[in-house]
Amino acid sequence: MPRALSPIDALHESAMKPRYLLLLPLLIALTGCKEDFATLHFQESVRSDPKAGPQYSDQLVHEAYKQSIYSALDAQGLDPDAIALERDKEDDKVIHLRLVDYSLSPEQRGRLKALFEQVTEARKASSMNLRLELDNAHAKVTPSGTSDLPERIDANLAFEPQFGMLLDRSYEDSMQAIVNASEIQGPVSCKITARLTLPMPLKLIAYEALEQDNSERGLISLLTRSGSIAKVPLKVHFDDPDLNRLLQQKTVQAWPSSSKITRPAPVPLDEFAIVIGSIGVQTLTSALPFDTRKDELQALCEQKMQTLGRPFTFYIGRSMDRLVSVELASPSP
Repeated sequence: MPRALSPIDALHESAMKPRYLLLLPLLIALTGCKEDFATLHFQESVRSDPKAGPQYSDQLVHEAYKQSIYSALDAQGLDPDAIALERDKEDDKVIHLRLVDYSLSPEQRGRLKALFEQVTEARKASSMNLRLELDNAHAKVTPSGTSDLPERIDANLAFEPQFGMLLDRSYEDSMQAIVNASEIQGPVSCKITARLTLPMPLKLIAYEALEQDNSERGLISLLTRSGSIAKVPLKVHFDDPDLNRLLQQKTVQAWPSSSKITRPAPVPLDEFAIVIGSIGVQTLTSALPFDTRKDELQALCEQKMQTLGRPFTFYIGRSMDRLVSVELASPSP
């Protein structure tokens, strides 16, 4: 049974209550309160440890995403300490952004809102669509006949999430290193792999670039509606203005992977190689596919890609450009 309070205990307790009540506002001020501002939806997981399984329950945000958001805030003259980031408990692609101590002015809130909206609007404007213009007048059809292909094909590229690498050594040298489990040294370029999607019912048979210094022109073989195979010269136009700029500057190159330029290893017919630059001479173990420095090389390629920026950062890596949509919280009454 609870002990009955003596008159002295009751008097002491009643005297202490006002002191606790007086301290309550101070404790609230010291702990601070956070105002919900926005829910950020990303294309991929923002989990602090992406290799952890579903049982991984903390709500920390991956450091790369945090630093990308903080850097963007700082560039806008906004204090990163004014916000708190927390990953959603259920959806690891979602970050909740909260304001600390209601510290941003209406003008600063407007800049913060515009910052995220600029990313989502730029993402919508970006496109991995491409246009293939066929020179049907110079098509070679087997069995002989005329090409019944259209003059233009609208296609699409879909990026794969990890970087590939091109080692500037002969296929024979690479295979010899694999057989001997030995090291091989040579210049390494970073490659983004993409898959070409053609509209139905077109079927891709072969595709290669014609010139090493001109990724726009190529030779494509397609199965026609009549069942013949048409080998047709083509010219490629990418819709994305940023990608076009990088191609025109020859900062990046885009080749069908089945081309002689990026062979000799067998590759899927629909694979494109977008070469984004060199990471210098590297010493690789047991040739590239089995290299023990894979994570280190991937990190070097991601740095190269982040330097190039959009459109690649919309689809690969961990940055604020992976933001897909934003939900703003209702204003506080």
